[in-house]
Amino acid sequence: MIEPPPADEAVLRPGLAHVAIATLVSVAVLFVSVGASAQLFNLSWGLWFSEVFVFLAVPFVALQATGRAPTRLTGLDQPAVKGLGAGFAVGVLNYAAWAVPLMWASEQLFPKSLVERYSAARLFERQTGVELAALLAGVVVAAPFCEEFLYRGLVQPGLARRVPMARSIVVTALLFSVMHFDPVGFLARFELGLVFGLLAWRGGSIWPAIGAHAANNLVSVVIFFVIGGDDTDLPLAWVAAMAVGGNLGLIAWLAVLRRQTWWVAPRPGDDEPAPFAPFFRALAPWAVGAVGALLVLAVVDRRGVELNLIDLMNPVSAPRPDASPGERAAWEELQALRARARSGEVGFDEYRSVRRLAAEKPP
Repeated sequence: MIEPPPADEAVLRPGLAHVAIATLVSVAVLFVSVGASAQLFNLSWGLWFSEVFVFLAVPFVALQATGRAPTRLTGLDQPAVKGLGAGFAVGVLNYAAWAVPLMWASEQLFPKSLVERYSAARLFERQTGVELAALLAGVVVAAPFCEEFLYRGLVQPGLARRVPMARSIVVTALLFSVMHFDPVGFLARFELGLVFGLLAWRGGSIWPAIGAHAANNLVSVVIFFVIGGDDTDLPLAWVAAMAVGGNLGLIAWLAVLRRQTWWVAPRPGDDEPAPFAPFFRALAPWAVGAVGALLVLAVVDRRGVELNLIDLMNPVSAPRPDASPGERAAWEELQALRARARSGEVGFDEYRSVRRLAAEKPP
């Protein structure tokens, strides 16, 4: 049983700003190492692994180990439905008003090769039906919840202990965008971070920010599958119409939220103390879960993992939009062979040989 700390020990509790900075650095290191490796093994599985065991687990353990209640500090212990609903509506409207126009403008400024490299379409390549469903659930559910727990649940209130809240919101939004490692989408994600930060601050919990984040990702995914491409493939006239309509709706909805309090949760106390949890005791369930997830992947998708490693060692780029019919046909044949290797119809050696020849061809 976890006992409350003695009075003199509670005084030595590290400040929330220090905890936030140390946690963010730890998450960044783990994300570019463990998280990136997990996504190389299997993209959909790796996305869930990164979100749950990096973006959620690290701040959760850090808060427990420094004498703080994670759900209380972030407002997750408050009713969720109204906050989620208010934030979801903001996310849908903001998507049309700002997210799409900013992404569209950014893609006009960056080289086409860079835009293609960071295109969301790459996420959905070579996914089975189950993997695609898991990937979409990760994008719409896991990413909003886990990332908001870190950024708006810990980093933003932590920084606000040292700087004014407005500056904390801006800096957190900047860090949120930087951590996506996407120069093309940097401006749009920075704007999204500002919206999420304002919602979390005004709403008294991270539920409204989670709702807005989920709405943005969900609408983006829906449009991707409806039009068969990125939302920035929309005609300019559509983008302009979305911006006008989205801003009108956003202004009206924000006016409603400013006058109403039904969606606002009681603000958490000023860094309220909670019983300290020994670090390894707090870490243990997350570590067991991570090992279990690795074992499940090894059992369920051993062939897929090995094929991903073969692809990593023999990189072959997908054909560009202006590629010749011959290049497109060669790529499709390679993908068909990969699918047969994954199902066990052909061996890994045959696929490795063909892949290596394709990788050695001059560009």
